Amino acid sequence: MKIFDPERHLPVGWEWESTRFYLIWGHILSALTILGFFGRFSEALEALYAYREGPGGILIRELVPTRTMAPFPELLMGFPLLGAWIFLAVMPLLVWLYYQFHTRDSMSVYTMRRLPDPMEYHRRCWTQPILSAIAELLIFAVLIGACWLLWRFGTPAVCLPG
Repeated sequence: MKIFDPERHLPVGWEWESTRFYLIWGHILSALTILGFFGRFSEALEALYAYREGPGGILIRELVPTRTMAPFPELLMGFPLLGAWIFLAVMPLLVWLYYQFHTRDSMSVYTMRRLPDPMEYHRRCWTQPILSAIAELLIFAVLIGACWLLWRFGTPAVCLPG
């Protein structure tokens, strides 16, 4: 017995395997956009240092304590969150597509409306997109937490804002 049968939460006749493939790749590609944070963080971190010429013409990298790191939200906004916003924006379109799928060919929408559980029709259209959106939010919560830890502990203490 399956604990969670995904096909019970999709329109009748919808292929779960292809949906799962696209959802997994959607999560992966949206999570890859967080890499933009690391580029911004490394640039902001490099701006905290100055170079001077040392003995023998060697460049010495020194921390300038009067410089401050950019605030965390400033480093995170824009491209690093773009993937999550796109993924979440697609979920309502997926709900619409599921409703449209019920009206194709066999017109299973009429069968779904005559079931003993009147919410079965809506459950099959809404459950998977809602669960995918929740999973995306959890993934990004973990990624943003990891980025904050890097920002907080990867920045010299004297250069943290505020």
